[in-house]
Amino acid sequence: MLEVSPDSLEGKWSNVQKGDCVVAFSRREIFDIKTKIEEETGLRCAVIYGALPPETRAEQARLFNDPDSGYDVLVASDAVGMGINLKINRVVFTTLSKWDGDMVRPISVSQTRQIGGRAGRHNSGVDKGQVTTLEAVDVSRLDEVMGLQPHQLRVAGLKPPTEVIEVFSRQFPRVPFSQLWSMFCDIASVSDNYFLCNFRDQEAIASTIGHLGLSIRDMYQFIYAPINCRDAIVRNCLVHCATAVAQRIECKAASAIRLPKGKPRTRQELIAFEQWHRAITLYLWLSFHFPETFTEYDEALVFKGQCEETIQAGLLLPDSQGAPRRSFDSFVGKGIAKSENALGAPEASEVSDEFTAKIDAKLKALNRLRKMVEVK
Repeated sequence: MLEVSPDSLEGKWSNVQKGDCVVAFSRREIFDIKTKIEEETGLRCAVIYGALPPETRAEQARLFNDPDSGYDVLVASDAVGMGINLKINRVVFTTLSKWDGDMVRPISVSQTRQIGGRAGRHNSGVDKGQVTTLEAVDVSRLDEVMGLQPHQLRVAGLKPPTEVIEVFSRQFPRVPFSQLWSMFCDIASVSDNYFLCNFRDQEAIASTIGHLGLSIRDMYQFIYAPINCRDAIVRNCLVHCATAVAQRIECKAASAIRLPKGKPRTRQELIAFEQWHRAITLYLWLSFHFPETFTEYDEALVFKGQCEETIQAGLLLPDSQGAPRRSFDSFVGKGIAKSENALGAPEASEVSDEFTAKIDAKLKALNRLRKMVEVK
């Protein structure tokens, strides 16, 4: 059972209670809210957000669910609505809007219901879960949205298969792949029952590695890699790995992955480890598509485990914004420098929570496939 509570927190973090899940939509806000709640209530907070490795999110969920762990409140992003079992008594929305990559928009009916519906599940210990807001002004809107049904899907997204792109590329043999991709998207047309998927991430990847001389087929594999090119560490790892494929040489895990020494002492240093975890995920993903190049799957798994342990340890540290600061570049720079252009790559001209869930699902599916092949 679930109900919208007419009582908001009245803008006061002191009104947060044990068993609450406070929902925010940016990483910075999550940590700021965590600090305020701990200062004003004395309750310790676990955190869950999309940039965390799935294993770390599961551990934070375990701490929140365990009544003896000392973690009584959860501060989370919309990642909380993605398949994690949580003993939440009440969901508190700090806002009903979020940045969608272009502008701030109201969160959808399906997102609101999915997140709010986490309250009262999984043996939470309450007969009826509650959902409310930080500010009283948002309660009526929340009540309205929770009573609505999501819109029915009317169209489906399409992406072109490799063969279509190869045929298209033959018509423009001297056009760089990044420009070729944009041209295809500009002239492609689909019927009313479909739409061409958004290819911004693919275009960013194509722009980053388009100068390396990859074949069209190899490039097409790379542009669907589960990464975001905004992350400097991941971007440099991408160039390193793509250079290995272009030059047809083996790429050792240790050459692509250079974890910083020590534990993160600030939020910025924690972000560095989160980016390195995504770089490791990239190497693992590539090992399925280019097994002759990315040969050290097991070694990369070791790096992955080390990185996850470090991230978990960083989350358990007290808020460290006042700690002596190390330069972010000095903390991660050596690792970047050793990964970047280690294979003599030419310089490039330019380089979500749901996205992270898709990455995790894709890796799990590939791992299942690998095990099936090994059994056969």
